[in-house]
Amino acid sequence: MNDDKKTFKNWFKKNKYLTITGITIIVIVIIVFFFKKEEHKQTLTFGSIGRGSITATVVATGQINPVVWAQVGAQVSGQIIRLYADFNSVVKKGQLLALIDPTPFEAQLTLAKAALLSAHASILNTRAIMALNKSIYERRLQLPHDLISQENLQTAKTNYETAVASFTAAQAALLQAQANYKIASFNLEHTRIVSPLSGVVITREVNSGQTVASSFQTPDLFDLAENLKKMESDTNVVETDIGKVKVGQRADFTVDAYPNITFTGTVAIVRNAPMVIQNVVNYDVIIYVDNKDLLLKPGMTSYVNIDVAKKNNILLIPNAAFRFTPKDPNKIITEYAKNHRLPSWVSVPREESQLKAWYRVTKVWGYKDERFIPIPVKTGIKNNNFTELVNGDIKQGDKVVTGYGTAE
Repeated sequence: MNDDKKTFKNWFKKNKYLTITGITIIVIVIIVFFFKKEEHKQTLTFGSIGRGSITATVVATGQINPVVWAQVGAQVSGQIIRLYADFNSVVKKGQLLALIDPTPFEAQLTLAKAALLSAHASILNTRAIMALNKSIYERRLQLPHDLISQENLQTAKTNYETAVASFTAAQAALLQAQANYKIASFNLEHTRIVSPLSGVVITREVNSGQTVASSFQTPDLFDLAENLKKMESDTNVVETDIGKVKVGQRADFTVDAYPNITFTGTVAIVRNAPMVIQNVVNYDVIIYVDNKDLLLKPGMTSYVNIDVAKKNNILLIPNAAFRFTPKDPNKIITEYAKNHRLPSWVSVPREESQLKAWYRVTKVWGYKDERFIPIPVKTGIKNNNFTELVNGDIKQGDKVVTGYGTAE
C-alpha cells in the first residue's frame, strides 16, 4: 500500500504541470457546458394585439393650494401690541387680526390736524388782506389823476398783487396740510390689520411684541384661505406636453398623505407664462378639485395624470413590443428589405432609399420559422401599457415579441 502511494507521488511530481493543465481544461469544459445550457434556456416572450379602450395621459407634479387666498401685510412700521387671530382661526371680512402700536400715529395725526387748522386760518387771514388791498387799489384807481400821485397808485397795486400771491401760497399750504392729514389718518387706520376676506388663517408670521418694518417691502403677517373645501393643484407641465392640455379635461392625482385615494379634478386654467425649472420650460396648469372632506391641505405635493385623449374599440399594441430589439437588427432588416417593400402608407422622401426608410420607420417584431420579422406600424395615442395601432400589417390576436425570457 505504501509502495503504491510513493509511486503515485513520484508520478505526480513528474507530471504536475500536465495534471494541472488537464484539471483546468475539465473545469473550463464544465463551465462552458453550464452556460450553454443556460443560454438554451433563454426564450422569447410575446404579447398579443388586443382590442379595447385607451386613455392618453400627461403626467406632471404640482402643489395643492386654496383657490382663493390672500397674503395680509403691514403698510406701516411699528410694534405688534396685540394679536386677534392665530393658526386655523376662522375669520370674517374686515375682522381685526392684529394691532400695531397706534401711539406715534395718533401724535402724527394730531400734528397734521393742527397744521390743517393753521392753514385754514392762514386762508382767512390772507383772503381778508387781499380783499382790503383790492378795495384800496380800486378806490385809488377811481380818483382823478391830479389828486393822487403815480407812486401811491403803484404802491396800492403792488400791495394788492402781494396779497393775491400770499392768498395763493396759503391755498397751496392748505392743500399740503390736507394731504398730510390724509396720510396721517391713513397710517393710523392701517395700524389695525384687518382681514380682506372671510376664510381661515393658514399661517401667522408674527408674534405679539414683534416690530414690523415696511420701509422697503410689505412684510407678510398672515396667509388666509377663503375656502378650504375648494382647492386647486398648481401643476407644472413640460413644454413637450403642454400642447395636449386643454381647459375642461379631467385630471386624477394622488398625494403622499393618502396614497390609496385618487382625487379627481378639472383643468381650469392653462397659463401662458413660462417657468424654467432645471433648464426645462414648464407651464402652470391650474386644476380645480372638490375638497369637501378637507383631506387636502395647502402645500401638499400632487402627482397628476391629465386625460388628454380617449378612444374606444381600437387595436392595441403592448408598449413592451416597442422596447424590444433583437440582436443585429440592421442585418435582419437589410435581409428582409430585399424581398419586402414598405407599405404604401409609409411616406418615403425622394432622397431616402427604401432601406433607409426601413431603418427609421416605427416597427415591432414578429417571429416565425425561427426568424425575426420587422413589422412597420403607424401609432396613435398611448398610455403606460398600450399604444393605439392606426395602421400596419398586423391584426387582432397576432403575436409580437416583447422581450427575452427564461424557460423553466
